[in-house]
Amino acid sequence: MTQVAGGAATGRRRLLAAALGGVLLVALPMPGPGPAAAPTEEAARALVQDLGADVLAVLRDPSLSDGAKLEALVSLLDGPIDLDLVARLILARHWRSATEEQRVAYLKLFHEYALNTLASRLHLYRGQNFEIIGATAVGEHDTLVTTRILDDGGPPLQVDWRLRQLKGGDLVAIDLIVEGISLIVSLRSEFGSVVERQGMDGLLVELQQRIAREA
Repeated sequence: MTQVAGGAATGRRRLLAAALGGVLLVALPMPGPGPAAAPTEEAARALVQDLGADVLAVLRDPSLSDGAKLEALVSLLDGPIDLDLVARLILARHWRSATEEQRVAYLKLFHEYALNTLASRLHLYRGQNFEIIGATAVGEHDTLVTTRILDDGGPPLQVDWRLRQLKGGDLVAIDLIVEGISLIVSLRSEFGSVVERQGMDGLLVELQQRIAREA
């Protein structure tokens, strides 16, 4: 029984990290021009800290319902969010082979899927916090910021942010790694597998089904 309970708690914390991490990841400006030098560790830490504080302030507000929290988060992140670009990056090479009609449908469904997923995860939040435990340069262009999701009654969950500074000066997240598993790479692999088995139309049906399950 202890193992089952522990597994459920770990699963809940992973979902929380995915929800929180997903919000913060799309909140960052997405890649445009090529990379410049790696961002300083101080700049990378400050960006993650500020974004985390803003998001957690919304999630912790006891006066807000789940629906109101979602609206507040969307409003908070409305300026910097570029879900269209996130969606294209996840689809990768399959974006080039999709028809214009399929692209339009995919972008619309991805928007709804991303927001519905966030809304469905908000109930998992029970006062958890996060802390930054380190920042390290990775290669010539990137900095890895390591954070921990703190949860009463369970071990901390490690979430790593890979940040890159572009030539224009924007600081962007190019990956989010939860307990060693890349969320972007995982979703790209998942979507790509559906397209390879069922075609682009199959992915559209899959997204529609996921949205219906979250409703």
